[in-house]
Amino acid sequence: MHATGLTEADFLEGLYALVTRLEFVNESNIPMGTWLEAYRLCKTVDEQDTPYVALTLHMDGRLWSSDRELKTHLCSKGFDRFFEP
Repeated sequence: MHATGLTEADFLEGLYALVTRLEFVNESNIPMGTWLEAYRLCKTVDEQDTPYVALTLHMDGRLWSSDRELKTHLCSKGFDRFFEP
């Protein structure tokens, strides 16, 4: 809160607005086929990114990453679902 320069009330209001928009997804609800596709996309660059790619595919969302190597690799595999702020 100190770093933002906001009052406590404004900070809590912003935090509340953010938290009420969160959606938690149980990994077991992501279909196996989606996991396999995410693994196929990630296995030769960084297997540890598989859950993030699987979630992106499952939610039909955008992946937010600053990992240039990962993004380049995924693009070469046809994955182009990136969030660019």
